[in-house]
This record gives sequence, structure tokens and C-alpha cells, in this order.
Amino acid sequence: MNAIRKAGGLLLGAALMASCTEQNVPVAPRDEPGLAFDAASLTSVVTDPLGDASLNTKSNVGPGADAKVPNYLDVVRAEVTKRGKIFGLTMDVGGVVPSNPGSLGGTQVWIWGLDTDPTTFPQGEPFSGGQSAPWEFFVDVEWDGAQFKGLLFDRRPVLSGGSELVTPVTFTIVGTEIQLFVPASALGDPSTFAWGAGTVLRHSDTHLGTEGFQTLDLAPDAGLAPWPQ
Repeated sequence: MNAIRKAGGLLLGAALMASCTEQNVPVAPRDEPGLAFDAASLTSVVTDPLGDASLNTKSNVGPGADAKVPNYLDVVRAEVTKRGKIFGLTMDVGGVVPSNPGSLGGTQVWIWGLDTDPTTFPQGEPFSGGQSAPWEFFVDVEWDGAQFKGLLFDRRPVLSGGSELVTPVTFTIVGTEIQLFVPASALGDPSTFAWGAGTVLRHSDTHLGTEGFQTLDLAPDAGLAPWPQ
């Protein structure tokens, strides 16, 4: 089972790339400082080399496999921190995130996957073919070509035959730093979990239950990180 869960780290980019994109979005200021977390916070941090993001990290073969992506989609550091009743998810990237990133052929996504229950593997959406994966939650900031939005994907209902729940979350983008803020209660207030982060390009014609995506970068590159460390 441990090998399966480690393999889940490589599936991070696939996770919600086929999810619906019509959501109500909370106010998300740019260029305003995010929530500060002090030394009393419970924290987990991973780093990743600058320059390793490419348009085909999933297979690393074929046309465009070595093509580089913009530095603002290249993860150099990712963090999950809890302070009080709030989880803060922070990602530092290799370049300033533009206010209008334009289009790379689809929705650009900065994403975290949270494995809060090592005994469950939710099956089905947003994965294709009833595929199971360890993630109970995904949290992301995405640019759909018109606006940024922050979303929380709760996959726990899938375990009992329901559909994933998608709710907006607050986020900030300041220079090279992206932060999201999630109430601990929305995640079941876990005392520990495994996580991974990354960037993904979801193609514009992707539908629910398909995997029309490209994983651009992962942090960590292999396996998952524990929270807290």
C-alpha cells in the first residue's frame, strides 16, 4: 500500500484537472500580504529546483518533452502551515505571477493534494475510468484565461457514492508567492496528513472524468511530504 501511496504523488497533476470550472469566487486581492504564520505554527515545507518544470513531466518523452514552461509555473518551494483554526498553503514559484498570464492552451493551475486518511482511496471523479487515488482533498488557484479563482475540492463524498464538493477559498498572489487559506474544519481538522504540490495545465476541452492535462512540476518530485514535519 505504501508504494501505491507514493505513486499517488505522481498523480497529483491529474487530480482535479477535469473538474468543473463554473464556481463562485471569493474576493482574492493581488499584491496584498497574506496571512503571517509565526513559529508557533505547525508547518511542513518542501523545496524543488528551479528549472525542472517542463511541458511533459508525466512521461518525459515525445514532442515537447523538454520544452520549458514559464518560471511562474515552476515550483521552488511549497508549504502547509496551520495556525489556530486556519490552514495556510503557500507556494513560491520561479517568476512573478502575471496579473494576466495569457493562455498556454488551457487553464493554468497551482495545486495541493492532501491525503488525510491513509485507509481510503476515493474512486472516480475527477479521474477517468473509475481510477482510485489517495487524495481526500485538492486545493488550488487556477487561471482560466479570464480570472483567477481559489477552490477546495472535497472528494470524501465519493467514498459513499456521492460527488465531490467544490467550494471557493480565499487566496492571495503577491509577486512570486501564492497563498490559500482553508478553515481546518473544512478538512475535518486532521492532526496529520501527507501532501504534495505542483503546477498543471488543464486543456480547454477537458471534461469531467477525463485526464486532458499536463503535469508541469511537482514538489516533492517523488513521494509525499508529512504534515506536520
